[in-house]
Amino acid sequence: MKRKEFLLGSIPAAAGFCSLAFVPTTHYENDAELVAQVKLLNGLDNDSFSWIWGILKGVSDEELDWKINKEANSIRWIIGHLIWFEEWACDAIEEKGLYLIKNQPSTSFQADTLEEMKTRFTKAHEKYNALVQNLTVEQINRPSQYLYNDYDKKRAEVDLKTILVIHATHFFGHLYQIRMIRGTYSRVNKTDKAKFDKW
Repeated sequence: MKRKEFLLGSIPAAAGFCSLAFVPTTHYENDAELVAQVKLLNGLDNDSFSWIWGILKGVSDEELDWKINKEANSIRWIIGHLIWFEEWACDAIEEKGLYLIKNQPSTSFQADTLEEMKTRFTKAHEKYNALVQNLTVEQINRPSQYLYNDYDKKRAEVDLKTILVIHATHFFGHLYQIRMIRGTYSRVNKTDKAKFDKW
């Protein structure tokens, strides 16, 4: 199955697949299979990064900051959150920076313009892509910790492979969320949805 077919078929599930509780434990026959799976995940990440700019085509500042309700996140916040997680994931691989902060004060890096956010996102994504391509089997299986959460007041003990899985599903889940918000905005404000989403 091609990556695009896999992703499109996973749209409904991916949005709810971002928490650690839903990440499956997979056993690999050998190191080559493990590396192949990591390459697939990296391909999915690159597809998502490419697609997000198409999904954001023609978005205005008003739409970036529009919320479905007052408790919801805006598209601008979501993009900032994806930037934050991209940088966090880089630091998780390198075991430094954001990864070492137990209780994050913020999980979204904001900017005044979409272009500024795209520049920062691109830099972080290129670094993440390079880091993942150069991972060894030992690094992929390395004990790691996922994010601190308020529910049980601790960080989950995982391995780096699990973080790579979460990264891919988290990214795609938010792509679906952006499409949903833009679709709702289009219906409320009578804009042309086909300009960014033919579906």
